Amino acid sequence: MKIRNLLSASLLLTLSWSAAAQVLPVSEQERQMLGIEVRTVSAAAQAGAGEITMRVAFAPDGEWAIKTPLAGVLQRVFVQQGDRVSAGDPLLVVRSADMVSLQRDYLKARAELNLQLSIWTREQKLHEAGSISERRWQETRFNHDTAQAEFAGLRGQLKLAGLTDADLKRLATDAEIGPDIVLRAPADAVVLARPAMLGDQLDGHELLVSLGETGKLILEGNLSRSAASQLLVGGRIALQGGGTGAELTYVSSVLDPQTQTVYVRAQADDTSSLLPGQLTRWVVLSGGKLLTVPSSAVVKLDGRDVVYRSVASGFEVRDVQVRSTGSGTWIVLDGLDSGDAIAVAGTAALKGMSMGLGGGDQ
Repeated sequence: MKIRNLLSASLLLTLSWSAAAQVLPVSEQERQMLGIEVRTVSAAAQAGAGEITMRVAFAPDGEWAIKTPLAGVLQRVFVQQGDRVSAGDPLLVVRSADMVSLQRDYLKARAELNLQLSIWTREQKLHEAGSISERRWQETRFNHDTAQAEFAGLRGQLKLAGLTDADLKRLATDAEIGPDIVLRAPADAVVLARPAMLGDQLDGHELLVSLGETGKLILEGNLSRSAASQLLVGGRIALQGGGTGAELTYVSSVLDPQTQTVYVRAQADDTSSLLPGQLTRWVVLSGGKLLTVPSSAVVKLDGRDVVYRSVASGFEVRDVQVRSTGSGTWIVLDGLDSGDAIAVAGTAALKGMSMGLGGGDQ
């Protein structure tokens, strides 16, 4: 109750919120009354954490699922599991009656659009001359727009089915309709799986081939909480025995409830000698800067993680990016520098001031 009264008096008498600077004016006397303690943040070099095992895997955006866009029969197969393919290489051929219908509809829609475009061009001139009614002109525009939308939709379906712009141009010129859908590799990749078999009857959208893009390999592993807490995004690891290095790009802030480990991801400098699925041993190198603060210093305000940085006139509300170590401290990824002084006790009172003056979590 005493602290609450002191806080209320402080709010009424001396504090004002500066929205631009986000500073809470707090005098030295008020610091003492509210039990605010300040500590200077220091940076320590990241210590080497021994050796870790990392799996070579594909990045989340480096895996492709090749599916049949239309119903049909798997007519030809060009690849097996483990094969390497280049962008544009044929993977499979699906023979589809739906493909024939789609091309026929496309040619009809193209002819209808050309007709409506001719009518639109003629009647636009008549409309500008006042020779036709507004209603007739609106009907002409509607018919043209409808034909254009129909044509664009069918063109899009054919492109999803694997036809290129050159294929569509050739179809429009020659009007030669074929039943085959050629599915091609979207990038340089390795075939991870090919569940489909020659002669399979396909209903549409079945998985035919899984690909992993060879240019998008990453390293991933699982570390104990204590080992992971000493790592820093941007820190370095080196392949055991030499060869290449890697940069840590992600350290999860969530502990796996089953394995009690932390997921870690890294990007190797050179992936040419690495194979997908390979287990590799890496040495965690020392170096880099690791800023840590007590968990009591970090406050949740309006959904943001903030600390209160000591300044001459009081405390600046400073947004920070942090990651918990699980041992009562937080690693500061962004928002503070070594040498900054921050509140480590009395932060509840400071949060109350922020909420009362600038709004905050209730």
